[in-house]
Amino acid sequence: MKISRRTRKGYALALAFLLTLPCLVRIRTEAAAAIDTSAKCSLTVSVGSSDYKEDFNEMSIPVSLYKVADVDVAGRYTPVAPFSQMNLGNIGSTTTADDWQNLAKEAEEYLPGAEAAAKVTVRKPEGSAKEAEGVFEDLDVGMYLVVPEASYNADYTVKYEFTPYLTALPTSEYALTGGGSDDWNYDPEIGLKAGGDPQYGKLNITKVLSNYNETLGRTSFVFQIEGKDETGAVVYSEVVSTTHEGAGSETVTLDKIPAGLTVTVTEVYSGASYTIVGSDMDSALIWSDAAVEAGAGEEASVTFTNRYDGGNRGGYGVTNHFDSDGNNGWKWDNPTSPVEE
Repeated sequence: MKISRRTRKGYALALAFLLTLPCLVRIRTEAAAAIDTSAKCSLTVSVGSSDYKEDFNEMSIPVSLYKVADVDVAGRYTPVAPFSQMNLGNIGSTTTADDWQNLAKEAEEYLPGAEAAAKVTVRKPEGSAKEAEGVFEDLDVGMYLVVPEASYNADYTVKYEFTPYLTALPTSEYALTGGGSDDWNYDPEIGLKAGGDPQYGKLNITKVLSNYNETLGRTSFVFQIEGKDETGAVVYSEVVSTTHEGAGSETVTLDKIPAGLTVTVTEVYSGASYTIVGSDMDSALIWSDAAVEAGAGEEASVTFTNRYDGGNRGGYGVTNHFDSDGNNGWKWDNPTSPVEE
């Protein structure tokens, strides 16, 4: 699994959420030609020129279509159940993009009581040079709410969220752009736009003590975890420790590690009077929690083994952790502080 440049940018700042604009900007009710209300329409949902086209072409994105309103020959809309309470009477040449977004949000509120008129899956045809698309066919004229389902990319490193939006069947170049031909198009194509949410996963570090000197008491081991992007820049760094009171194993788990990142774990302190068996370094690929849940990957794990070397030095420690307070300051998470009950 290769971590993408888009995902790397999301580690410092979540990817900006791109609101999908309605595919119709205005309706020209005085169009030269009347709408053929008996016609059947199709609607193609494609990846278009999306910034995420590379991911979309490897995904399967379910899309549902809900009929919101009927339309008459003059382009006037009458909402249908369960959207009957919507006011669509003011739709016209002065309807703005914000108006359409608000109408789509209102329509979305009625979805729990709605039944999809049709469903398709947007995907790239196998062996084809075409981009991913899905086609709704045999649709009545009217206004529809397009609802793409939130979906993960192929390696589960990004979750894409789609905003439901309204589209009209038929539409026209004038309706789309505010200029050009007002001839009705009964088979339009619309694109997908989305916001990407980078995903995170866990890392389990297990320390095994093959034997233990009780006289020396507790002993600690310290690990440095580091992940770099394709340019060599460090995008993740952490230090953790385990403390032992006997032979056996102890595991520490780190979460919120960027999915798709390969991390290197190094045992930088091997405990007083204990010697590491084998290598003091290992690496692991971080699978997202969503990938693990879907069975597409496993939680990352590394294991280190130590043995008592016959020395007489004892000792253990704690790992300090600092969290930003959001005001250019830091809060110390003191592991030795008493816990209030």
